[in-house]
Amino acid sequence: MHQRRRQLLTSVILSLIILVLAFINRHQLLDALRLAQTANWSWLVVAFGIILSSYLISSQVFQVVLRSLGYRLSIIHLWVTALVAIVISQSLPAGGVGSYAFLVRLFKRQHIPAGQSTLVASLEMLSYAGAMVLLLIFSLFYLASRHLIGTFGWTRLAELLLAAVAALLVIGGAIFVLTRRRAVLARWLLAIQHVVSKIFRRTWDKTWIRRVVNDLSEGRALVANRRSDMVLLILIQLMALSGHSLAMLVILLSFDTSVNFAVVLTAFGVALITSTFNVLPGGGGTVEFMLITVLTLLGVGPAAVPAAIIFRLMNFWLLAPVAVGGYAWLMHAQPAKKPGKPSTQPGN
Repeated sequence: MHQRRRQLLTSVILSLIILVLAFINRHQLLDALRLAQTANWSWLVVAFGIILSSYLISSQVFQVVLRSLGYRLSIIHLWVTALVAIVISQSLPAGGVGSYAFLVRLFKRQHIPAGQSTLVASLEMLSYAGAMVLLLIFSLFYLASRHLIGTFGWTRLAELLLAAVAALLVIGGAIFVLTRRRAVLARWLLAIQHVVSKIFRRTWDKTWIRRVVNDLSEGRALVANRRSDMVLLILIQLMALSGHSLAMLVILLSFDTSVNFAVVLTAFGVALITSTFNVLPGGGGTVEFMLITVLTLLGVGPAAVPAAIIFRLMNFWLLAPVAVGGYAWLMHAQPAKKPGKPSTQPGN
């Protein structure tokens, strides 16, 4: 509880700093908004189509795992699932946990056993984290290759590195917790419940702890037998993230800006990883700020600001109400098709 409060406070402070910076640079922002009117709308339509296709690529992580288990769900069903899960992860405090819980609950509604539902959600979460780390490594190498230290000074580079290290610590901490033994996890959850009970002066049933630990243990056992599958899943996640970066490139091209894919991929990698420790909806402006910062450092020019704003509108804000409708459809509609018989292949 205390950790969440500190994280929320940090997120609010970060967003307030961004708002202050936006106010100080309001004239540049107004110029950027005027520049946005000059964008080629046909290119923007293409960019939005690429973003939707990238969410479709993300859904193939579910497709690969479910088919290996002998289950079949429609492409539209999994596409909407991927969209809702990603929007949840960016909209809620501890969004990764919320996305994980949503996926487990949804797949249980499809008559998939708890252990296998946990497996699908765990593989999605781990593969996404792995893809983000690989993208960050590329971003840092590319930044170093552009001689940021000599051109822009240590301060700006240090800020980017500090944000990246903080995000890696968050991801590493989550992996550390999820890989602990059952007894350790149960003891930690009991301690957390004890503290929360004292704060709210209420007593809660402890059976949920056993259920969570059992589901997690079953999922981990299944993941341990699928290490080779993780390579394919991470590649799929990298393709999806690259698709979002390609959409950002197309948006920049709509302003007749000369830029290459590596620049956009680097900016998106840094923005994505730094957004993991801001718990406010949509990253609280962190994604937009980091996109603009890195693109500007890499010489994109005035188009960086309107391009980043348009990209986030298409990538998150315009899709948020779609995700709300998708969530209602997924959680209230009857399962479209009962799964087939689980696969009996070794290791599955």
